[in-house]
Amino acid sequence: MKEFITECPTLKELETLLFRTLQKQFADGMALILETLDEHLMHQRDHARFRLKDQREVQIETVFGTVRFKRRLYQDRVKGEYVFLLDRFLSFDGREKLSPFLEDLAIEFATQGPSYRDSAKRLASWLGYPVLSHEAVRRQLIARAEREARMPVETAKRPARVLFVEADGLHTSLQRGRRRGTENRMAVVHEGWEREGKRVRLKNKRHYLHTESCDFWEGFGDFLVRHYDLDEQTWLVVNGDGAEWIGECESYFHKCVYTLDRFHVARELRRFLRHLPETWRTVRRALATFDRDLLLSAIEAVPEAQIPEEWREDWQKYREYLRRHRDHLIDYRKVLQEAGIDTTGMRPMGSAEAQMRVMAKRTKGGSYSWSVPGVQAMLRAIIARQEGRRLGGERRTTRVEQPQQPMRVRDLLKDVKRQAKGCIDGMIRLLQGPYHNRPTGLALKALSK
Repeated sequence: MKEFITECPTLKELETLLFRTLQKQFADGMALILETLDEHLMHQRDHARFRLKDQREVQIETVFGTVRFKRRLYQDRVKGEYVFLLDRFLSFDGREKLSPFLEDLAIEFATQGPSYRDSAKRLASWLGYPVLSHEAVRRQLIARAEREARMPVETAKRPARVLFVEADGLHTSLQRGRRRGTENRMAVVHEGWEREGKRVRLKNKRHYLHTESCDFWEGFGDFLVRHYDLDEQTWLVVNGDGAEWIGECESYFHKCVYTLDRFHVARELRRFLRHLPETWRTVRRALATFDRDLLLSAIEAVPEAQIPEEWREDWQKYREYLRRHRDHLIDYRKVLQEAGIDTTGMRPMGSAEAQMRVMAKRTKGGSYSWSVPGVQAMLRAIIARQEGRRLGGERRTTRVEQPQQPMRVRDLLKDVKRQAKGCIDGMIRLLQGPYHNRPTGLALKALSK
């Protein structure tokens, strides 16, 4: 017993080896299910249309490891092509050699950063084997993003009386080329705010990434038409940092309220006025209450001599900037109220910076440079994750007719359970392999007695 205690593995070793063992069991079970389903489709197919040609082995990478199985190839006499009915039935292209779940996991890791190489390492660490290189992860993400860009919009148009738009630009460095950087212009659209427990979240949030050659607001207008049921009574409330291209929204939309983002205003004014506590408190109160007159009078009252000399030129420019944007330092809710719109539950704007921060962390961190297709693909992937959907949607293939005799996966799992029952009875794969004389194997043997 003393020898057994001495040789007993750590919990980490035991957990890791058991996890890898179960991976192999699940891989075998998945292969069994796929082959059983393929055989079922063979018997239930339209024999007059689909002529059996042969049976071919394929292997795909999954979260369980490499799964090898055989599936049947048929000749479609109607269309004159060769098909794998199993692939069609499962809406899966066996030529990809990668399971959709594993593909989603790789893209999820890639969007979280900090690099494709790191995501490949994290995937290998999690699965226990190097399944994809960093370049393969990058290609998968770009391919999925390109597929999404080509997808037609199939969702029903939502009615909208007021739409809230947070617009901002994200600068990223470019790889070899004439341009050293690019600005990715985006907009977050939502229908207001709703409570989720103690938290408040944006209602029906959608993202628009501008990739067309046309003007931003022209492309954005097409985006709105595809997703919303708009009419002449629809109002747009646009919030931005004062960039010239954002301010052009007023000339594109009939009923549009453009407001200057208070986060950006506060950040800039704090830089100039934080050494003047009384003035800074007045400025903060003016921003909180949307009192533009108080705000402008407060900054006008600041003697230029109280601004550090190295900041004076920037201070003069920014003060003039706020003067020009006087009409945009307003509470949009008052404008809507005057138009007869109930503003109950509407909150101050200002989520653009938080939205951009998530994307900037991945695209600007680590001093990486990008290709234009690469950074756009990454942004699309992050947007899909933020919206809680799969990048590129579900791949749809031409489904075969449902089998005459329905079959449930639950029924297929019964066979897998019978095959793996020995694991409970003491037939542990670890004890039959090269580990049976190692400390973990000896420990498991002792536990099974």
